[in-house]
Amino acid sequence: MNRKNTILVTIVLALATLGAAGQYLSSATHAQTPVAPTGAITQARLTRSDDLSPTLYLPLVTNNYSRRIYSTTLVYKGAFVYPTGDDWAYSGHALAYYPSGDPGGPADGYPGSLYAAAHTWYDLVGEISIPAPVISGNFDALPRASALRPPADITGGWKDNCTYNDDCEYREVDGLEYLPNVDKIAWNLNDWYNVGGYDQDSLGWSALDMTGAQGVWHIGARPLSDNVFHNGKTCNYLFQAPESFADANLSGKWLIAGNHREAGAFGGSQGPTLYALAPWEDGNPPTSEQNLDALALLYYPEIYDCVWGDPAVCHFPGYRAADNWGGGAWVQTTDASAVLIFGRKGLGDNCYGTQEHCGGDPCVPSKGYHAYPYEPQILFYDPEEIKAVIAGTKEPWEVLPYEVYSPADEVLGGECATLGAATYDRARGLLYVAEREAGPSGETVVHVWQVE
Repeated sequence: MNRKNTILVTIVLALATLGAAGQYLSSATHAQTPVAPTGAITQARLTRSDDLSPTLYLPLVTNNYSRRIYSTTLVYKGAFVYPTGDDWAYSGHALAYYPSGDPGGPADGYPGSLYAAAHTWYDLVGEISIPAPVISGNFDALPRASALRPPADITGGWKDNCTYNDDCEYREVDGLEYLPNVDKIAWNLNDWYNVGGYDQDSLGWSALDMTGAQGVWHIGARPLSDNVFHNGKTCNYLFQAPESFADANLSGKWLIAGNHREAGAFGGSQGPTLYALAPWEDGNPPTSEQNLDALALLYYPEIYDCVWGDPAVCHFPGYRAADNWGGGAWVQTTDASAVLIFGRKGLGDNCYGTQEHCGGDPCVPSKGYHAYPYEPQILFYDPEEIKAVIAGTKEPWEVLPYEVYSPADEVLGGECATLGAATYDRARGLLYVAEREAGPSGETVVHVWQVE
């Protein structure tokens, strides 16, 4: 039985065991999850009995089933590896699909190219081909992409020129997206450390040849007393919302930005975020240091006790300070849609310290936040609930995933795998998702799913 059918059978069997009033009846292959905080969606954790089983979470009470995309509609097509060379290792933190890229490439069903951030130390971006993916758990059996443009400074020097404060800085290009209406590549600069909590500018764009950089702009208003649009919530992943949805609900703002930082501290969010913007409407281009008009769609305010006290107060169910959400995509078929967020979820207790102090965490050798064990996860959000936020009938932190899927049997790194940047070929329904440090020398692997 293939993965899709197996998961579907598991769902049917699990739903058959649900009791009245939202109770979940346990069995040999079904376990009850901790109770979610007030107002949250209670989720059942479903697993198969084999060791390679993915983990699947479903809400016990949901609606709008016919309008939602579920993990059972994601068909795994395989994976490929970033180009050879040290410049491309330790990457996977920014991706953008360019439909007209690599025009002389093979007609293999995977046209276009990817703009991709290269080695995390150097903050450079290149363009790579998309080889036909291969399904294999053997890294050496995966095909290699080729470099169409070598890594270069797409930011035109902005990455080394933080002007908000004398000691502010940028540490990574952590967001890329192709903007077809202005024929530019948008990029986002992130200081993932930022212990000063600086609300600095982050967004800019460049020509397709990665020259002519313009920026840097702040996503949303920046009043000193209001952290809703703090840089800590907006400076990472970029992707597109369907223009039809944006025109009807987001005042045409179809560029989506977001970020998640450990513990949600220093202006951040205890869970993923979503912000809608349209920088091309704020000037041609906007002026440097300009505040761009933006809409807050999703974020989870910082609560100290969520990390170090009672986890029941967390807005995001099961939140851990070591959670890592690094990519997103808004996928849509003719009759269903979903916003997907990709990353790695901590399942153990919160701990801050060295690897040894935090129980010998095998996945995170550095000092910092730990929550071993982990699993790679894909969060599924309902666009209908985002409409409710815009309408003012829901707060951004009241929107929760209606499904959480762990592709543990498809990634290479098992429980330690970190899903990073993601991008989407909307015309063909192809999702490209980076797995960071998946190879023996820090190589990035790109996994491909097709949305049916």
